[in-house]
Amino acid sequence: MRSLLSAALLVPLAQIASCGVKKMENLVLFGDSYTDEGRLGYFINNNGSAPPAGQLLPESTSTASGGAVWGRFIAQKSGAKLLDYAVSGATCSNKIVQRDFSLIHQPFPSVKEYEVPAYEADLKFAAELYTNGMKAENTVYGLWIGTNDLGAGAILTDTNAAGTTITDYVDCVWGVFDSVYKSGGRHFVLMNTVPLELSPMYNVPELGGTPGDSQFWQNKTAYNVTEYKYKIKEYTTSVNTMFRYGVPFQSVVEKRWPGATVQLFDVHSLIMDMIATPEKYFSAPANVTGYYHVCNPADNSKCVDSKNDMATFLWYDELHPSERTGRFQFLI
Repeated sequence: MRSLLSAALLVPLAQIASCGVKKMENLVLFGDSYTDEGRLGYFINNNGSAPPAGQLLPESTSTASGGAVWGRFIAQKSGAKLLDYAVSGATCSNKIVQRDFSLIHQPFPSVKEYEVPAYEADLKFAAELYTNGMKAENTVYGLWIGTNDLGAGAILTDTNAAGTTITDYVDCVWGVFDSVYKSGGRHFVLMNTVPLELSPMYNVPELGGTPGDSQFWQNKTAYNVTEYKYKIKEYTTSVNTMFRYGVPFQSVVEKRWPGATVQLFDVHSLIMDMIATPEKYFSAPANVTGYYHVCNPADNSKCVDSKNDMATFLWYDELHPSERTGRFQFLI
């Protein structure tokens, strides 16, 4: 497996720059807990209410990575301003996968139904929120979504909306770019799905998987873990193939976004390289099968952190990459 350490997101950004971005001054992100810097926390702390239009949420290290999110590292490295609309628990569309969350008295806000409209509402405050205003030539948009769409409580366990398929999820991704393009966005980066079958949540116990139920899959033991590990592998690899061929098809053949650049960043291959050669990425003793933050599935308040430094772990908990993974993921 080739290493993508030297590629990371900076290569797609360099390619984008050659196609029209003079300098990336604004980075706008959509996604789920892999990207959320605190938006779900705002919902929780405000009785389910969303941040008002025009309010930029503060930087935070209280994230699902156990520290800063990858987007913050990119912002620090590039000097761009980060506008992060990602919400932990999000799917691409609640019309495909909808999951209720009691702490906010509603389903998890999705990319299509909440995040993109929130971004569009903020455009009225572009002069205040964006560095030098939101312009096509100074703003890059990133989308990383799929973990909650494809996994437990969703397509993997047949709890998606009746009649919907993985293709509907992929079409939703293209639809997100349609909406942002319509609003004036012209430079997009799509992150593909990670090898979820190798995460502790979906892996078998003998290879580092959770030995029983998980805080994120509370009836895991009701399923044939080996069977479902390979099902989620089939789903993620199929989606990544759709993305790999879909980006040039939608952009070049269909001319879906005239004048726009769309780059695909292969996070999947990078994570696979981290697993194959952990010593290049993590402190000793490197651990790419276990996880740092272990919680009781029946009571998420009862959690224990590893005695080893978090910098030794690929996974922060059974589902989320660690802060260290995020740092190396984007060449920090």
